[in-house]
Amino acid sequence: MTDGPRKADRFGKIVVGSGWWSPTLRSPWSVGDDVIRSVDFFALWHRQVMRYLDPAAILVTDSASPNRPNFAAFARVQAVALDRNYGHANDLRVGGNPTKYSGFTRSVLLGALYALCCDADTYVYVEQDCLIYGRDFLSAAIGGGESDFYCGGPPENARTFHGGEAAKMHQRSLQIARGPGIARLIQTIIDAPEGDGELSGEVKMARDMAPVGVLGIPFGRSRPLDFTAPHFYAQQMTHEELHAFLELEGLPFDAWFGAAPES
Repeated sequence: MTDGPRKADRFGKIVVGSGWWSPTLRSPWSVGDDVIRSVDFFALWHRQVMRYLDPAAILVTDSASPNRPNFAAFARVQAVALDRNYGHANDLRVGGNPTKYSGFTRSVLLGALYALCCDADTYVYVEQDCLIYGRDFLSAAIGGGESDFYCGGPPENARTFHGGEAAKMHQRSLQIARGPGIARLIQTIIDAPEGDGELSGEVKMARDMAPVGVLGIPFGRSRPLDFTAPHFYAQQMTHEELHAFLELEGLPFDAWFGAAPES
């Protein structure tokens, strides 16, 4: 039982999926404060998921990370560990890892398969650096939409690892699949002829899951963040943004993370 709202009947049994990778050294593809990839951050991520989604189960796919939370200590969390780190999509694009699926894609796929095997009505993928906020979160996210799959619209003013602006592609840090959309998501990932190094996962998702429903709540990677919004999701937060988020939730930053500066 959580201290947040119970899930609405229209969403039935909810299963959440996510991935896990916490490096010893900062990746060249990293964006945002290093703390969002820390073991301590998982406790905050889990708090938000439980508070605003209240899922029946959470599956975390660990990419053989050198730093891992004690997943067994967190309510409703199941973890599966891959035999190795299959890399960021950018690793595949530059030829550093000759395999079809990035670690991210594997975590989406395994979470969806777990949801299907648990007879879930709704599968919600929440990326490991993505924090959600707002009561009746799923109702706000999809409104009265009838699609069986939702993701974020193209970001505005989103940062990238090289300091430029991110491409205008659909966002994948928060994905919602309902009913037949769960099996459809699994099938499209498996059937896509291109690997993640050949074609962006965002492009494949928008093409293969069409018609895609667009989330009715803001942000993801878009900036600036407006912490007065009643519902939002946000990833790749800076040190200052994370401070503001914790203040919004009435949580002391130092009690969660200490005062480590952004890298």
